[in-house]
Amino acid sequence: MKKNILPGPRGLAYECVTRSLDGGADAQAVLDEILSSAGLDQRDRGFITEILYGYLRMRIRLQTVLNCFLSRPDGLPQPILRVLGMASYEILHMDVPAYASVDWGVDSAKKLSNGKLGGLANAVLRKVARLAEDGADEEFFQRHTFSETEYLSAYYSCPEWIVELWMKSYGRERAEMYLDAQICPPAAGFVLDTKDKKAKDAAMTLMDEGDFIESDGQAFAFYSGYRPQAFKDLNSDVLTRQSYAAREALSVLEPMNWPTPVWDGCAGRGGKSRFLSTKGIAPIFASDPHLRRLSALKRQVPEISSFRASAINPPLAKESVGTALLDVPCSGLGVLSRRPDTKFKRSPEDVASLIQLQSRILENSWKTVRQNGRMAYITCTLNPAENEGQIAKFLRKNSDAKLVKEWTTPPQSELREFFYSALLEKS
Repeated sequence: MKKNILPGPRGLAYECVTRSLDGGADAQAVLDEILSSAGLDQRDRGFITEILYGYLRMRIRLQTVLNCFLSRPDGLPQPILRVLGMASYEILHMDVPAYASVDWGVDSAKKLSNGKLGGLANAVLRKVARLAEDGADEEFFQRHTFSETEYLSAYYSCPEWIVELWMKSYGRERAEMYLDAQICPPAAGFVLDTKDKKAKDAAMTLMDEGDFIESDGQAFAFYSGYRPQAFKDLNSDVLTRQSYAAREALSVLEPMNWPTPVWDGCAGRGGKSRFLSTKGIAPIFASDPHLRRLSALKRQVPEISSFRASAINPPLAKESVGTALLDVPCSGLGVLSRRPDTKFKRSPEDVASLIQLQSRILENSWKTVRQNGRMAYITCTLNPAENEGQIAKFLRKNSDAKLVKEWTTPPQSELREFFYSALLEKS
């Protein structure tokens, strides 16, 4: 695929979207690559990020709007629909002069169609601009859809199968809370290494100011886009990004009371192992199928033993672990605000496969836990079959397992990310 076929920051945003949706790449990884190589100033970096994530979050809503002004949307090439959608996002959801968005959309459509579809793009985007003046509100989407599921899918820009899953599992009111959260930017989470004096002073300043959503004194969650002045002189050794909601899902399981050693069996980049280490928990060993993910952990926290392994078939002796921590692969439906491309890459068939995988991880990891030991199970999804249902099934199959605690991020959480966690004890 030819890269950067459209000029300027919008062209780079278009490349990010295309590589994510057509190439299957992770949207954040693609964005990081482009922002690190393009030599952009801070304003353009923010502009590209806003268009990428905004378009991905609102893609279904935007296409519903465009369908009202296109006689045969299915007959248009996907690149043209994408350009129209991105330009429409600017018009409807950004503080950008409409004429600039229309001009870019028209010029891009011409370039992608060898001049054939510029007139169509101009007519459609001007209608979108007029709609923006009137307001594309809930009533607009109710008028242009034919069922409750279709309306919720269009207005909240979420695939119908997810809407149906949440409506069935949680009821209308709670499902709408989740749907609304996933089209909003998530909270920005930061962790301070308070062993460092500057970082500790910054944490105390932040606690005094109180301009955060949530904090435990070391980690802080802020509304998206806010960066405190207290962070100004801190470097990446003492200030790191981490989802506060993910940290909370671990904290509620009271890891200070876990028997050791602790095995972090699906460690990823080691965020949870780092958290446990800061609490003085030791020994900890961390594993992941992808050793490269653990490289920073190995370098920065060498006291944590890390190695390549899969929790599906853990290379550990029977009953050798005090606590197994399993942040398992899941459908990711709880973090669509942070990873909006996920909702276009997952399917019900994927979820069924993941449920089987999670079950295998639970069963095989349980064998490594000693008597009176514990197993912590965490997901970042909103799907009872992967959460409460998975644990209930495991408890039915294993008479030596007892549920100690079960928790889910509250639906009204302003973090806009939702995790499930459970703690089991082995008798």
